[in-house]
Amino acid sequence: MPPFLALILGIVLVLWALRRDREGGSVAPSDLFWPTVWYMVVSSRPVGIWLDLWNVPLVGEGALLELIDASFYSALSVIGLRILSRRALDWNDLFARNRFLLLFILFAVASVAWSDYNWISFKRFIKLLGSVIIALAIVTSNHPFDAIRTILRRCLYVHLTMSVVSVKYFREIGVAFDWNGTGEAWQGIATSKNTMGQVAMLGVIIFGWEALRVWRERGWRNHHLIFLGLALWLLRGSSEAVSKTSVVVTAFAIVAIAALLRLRDRPEAQRAFAVAYFGGTMLLVTFILAHSVLVFGADSLLGSIVSAFGRDITLTDRLYIWQDIHRIAAGSPFLGVGYGGFWIGREANVPWNTHTWVLGQGHNGYIDVYLQLGLIGAFLFAGILFSNLGRLLDLARQDFEHFAFSFALFVTTVFVNITETTFIRGDHHLWLVFLLTVIGLPASSPIETQPQTAEESSGDATTLDPAPPLPRTGCSLLTSPSAYARSGGPTFWRRP
Repeated sequence: MPPFLALILGIVLVLWALRRDREGGSVAPSDLFWPTVWYMVVSSRPVGIWLDLWNVPLVGEGALLELIDASFYSALSVIGLRILSRRALDWNDLFARNRFLLLFILFAVASVAWSDYNWISFKRFIKLLGSVIIALAIVTSNHPFDAIRTILRRCLYVHLTMSVVSVKYFREIGVAFDWNGTGEAWQGIATSKNTMGQVAMLGVIIFGWEALRVWRERGWRNHHLIFLGLALWLLRGSSEAVSKTSVVVTAFAIVAIAALLRLRDRPEAQRAFAVAYFGGTMLLVTFILAHSVLVFGADSLLGSIVSAFGRDITLTDRLYIWQDIHRIAAGSPFLGVGYGGFWIGREANVPWNTHTWVLGQGHNGYIDVYLQLGLIGAFLFAGILFSNLGRLLDLARQDFEHFAFSFALFVTTVFVNITETTFIRGDHHLWLVFLLTVIGLPASSPIETQPQTAEESSGDATTLDPAPPLPRTGCSLLTSPSAYARSGGPTFWRRP
């Protein structure tokens, strides 16, 4: 098939899916347009890189590319603040319900002062702050759960389709090769094999969930199955390079969802399973962190667990990276080297200068938090994780669908960071997903304080009759159409 024809067919598929999505009754407030743009960019490639690939004049110099990207993130952060300013948020209550996240952000900005690269650290913090603003703009919409699903779903329509097209027909974009030029790795419209694997992983979770939601109503006539198939195809990768982490984490998430579905009518069992699953995940995290310092043998308990996941005891040489990081972090164990003050080309990096490539992350989100923000930052981050588990357990008592979906995304991001770093990276899509599951909202009444004009609401999927404001709780994923329907509001959520 000619590449141009494949591109046209891909665009038609995306437009058709978006139209079906609107006909399906999803709610997409116009304020979600800009957060959707943010997520689309952080899950693919920076704006400057895209402009360079499209041969836009005057684009190509490093400094100009950096300026374009900085302008993009800054502009969307300002737009996010404007969105939040239109909403009657109780900021004191919001901060109180997210004290660990607030303290973590404040400590991160304070750490810029002792970074060896203050300006770079400050710029990276602005991007981190922008991701929090965008996450707030999403979860403070009138229907936060629907908003989260809508953004993820619509971005994945584009991402998965264009990734398949680029892998098959625009290989200069969709395929990367090893240093010998022989082994190929699929990266689609993402930046690397691993990022593409994470997007495909998310696609399996999202579209698998959406297909199950309406299976009794639509069966095989569900268009989400098409994108589930695209996600599975991309997840398997090329014959030379597969993102094993993404495959393992996908299976991990599927087990969580399947188990919770079996426990749908047993609330106490759901909570017990969630505690056990999260606890088991954190136990594995603890083992890996201990292994990065003590180094267990291949015949140890950890070695057996790692082998069961198809990995060697060094986790594809990650162990050596972690040992180098620990030696560097030992110089400032309590405060860290400063947020964003590492992984800066060859200026600040682990001493692997014999290689032609340079690392951009520590391949473990927890070790990266410790490296940049020390034990204090690690303690605050642990507070975010464990306090969020409590919120999710509260959610289990009130709305099963929201609990199962949010718990699956939460533990998925927790698991991914065992061998990859997505935490505290403002330009990473899984960091935004993580924020969407941990931000707790104040118990307040209506969020929207200004009515939308006809022009602003033109992008909405469906028009609903005016309804009383939804009740707020301490979890961002709690206010749901299903819970609202049970309280007497209009029903536009169908259980499978």
